[in-house]
Amino acid sequence: MLTKQDRLEAMRRFKYPKTKGQERLRYHALLLVSDGHDAEQVAALLYVDPTSVARWVALYAERGLDALKNNPLWGGEHGQRRLTSEQLTRLGTLLDEEAMPGTEVGSGWTVKAVVALVQERFSVAYSQRGMRKILHRLRFSSQRGRALYIKRTAEEQARFEAETYEILNELARSGRRCVPLAGDQTRVYLEGTVGKRWSRVGKQPRIADRSRTKFAENLYGAEHLGTGEEVAPFSIDFQDAGATVEWLELVKAACPRGEIVLWLDSAPHLTDPEVEEWLERNPRIRVIRFPKYTPEENPKEATWKALKDDVSHHRFHPSKQSLSDAIDGFYQKARRHTVNFLQRFGYIWDGGRIHAMPSPA
Repeated sequence: MLTKQDRLEAMRRFKYPKTKGQERLRYHALLLVSDGHDAEQVAALLYVDPTSVARWVALYAERGLDALKNNPLWGGEHGQRRLTSEQLTRLGTLLDEEAMPGTEVGSGWTVKAVVALVQERFSVAYSQRGMRKILHRLRFSSQRGRALYIKRTAEEQARFEAETYEILNELARSGRRCVPLAGDQTRVYLEGTVGKRWSRVGKQPRIADRSRTKFAENLYGAEHLGTGEEVAPFSIDFQDAGATVEWLELVKAACPRGEIVLWLDSAPHLTDPEVEEWLERNPRIRVIRFPKYTPEENPKEATWKALKDDVSHHRFHPSKQSLSDAIDGFYQKARRHTVNFLQRFGYIWDGGRIHAMPSPA
């Protein structure tokens, strides 16, 4: 049954110590059948079912030796895919709709917990390695978590959206020139921060560090919600009301024409009475507050992420000047970012003015 070449290859695979046990069993059965034993005899010798032997022989006859290899998408303890297609679909739904014990829905699962869930709900045992293959098949991936601020409220979200719709509608109707900006502040430390990096398997990236000095550059900045450009980047040693006012003066100077609509969060140094008094004296700047505890609402956060990836992640700065130079270098690249904040509310900025987006046909 086996050709001379296939027999040699089957023997090689059977004897190769790294061949998986279940795969080696199939080659062994094929060699015995080729030596003249029938399926029942081979099954008795190998303690398997005769129908399995017959199926392996048929697979070889149809597609050759490679048909007896383990499928890389299989994930059972012995290389078999134990869950049916319907069960796999059901597992994906369970992982989306239920929570790992002791956690909240949407907070993710450990492989160990998924193995236990499959054992409990489907009475099927998987190794953790096999379960990782199943999770990849279900389009799950291992991801870093993101904080969810439990103090956020629906009322704050509704207030923010109502104010945003109101001012965008007003500007679109009046046709007044305006500059829409999203502002924020952050810190970048001398010590390198940890981020995802590609590295050779088994060679975990290492980051130079020293005793924590806690020195940081405090950065203010704004992103133009029409062009995606950086506006009025500002670095200082601290964040307080005085620094905020100094930055607002820079924003005003950088945008000499038109009304400035500035979305900000409610950090204490941004809502200090000194800042509020300055805003009252400068009515050309209108401020809308993002809802509390919702940093994902602010498109400026994405630019901070890009800056830290370039300047801070896996990079140690030996001096304040080194950190300052790196930050300056980032801004010298004249970066633009894709922003869809206004489109989310049904408006665009063009030619210095806000316009309502055309209704879909």
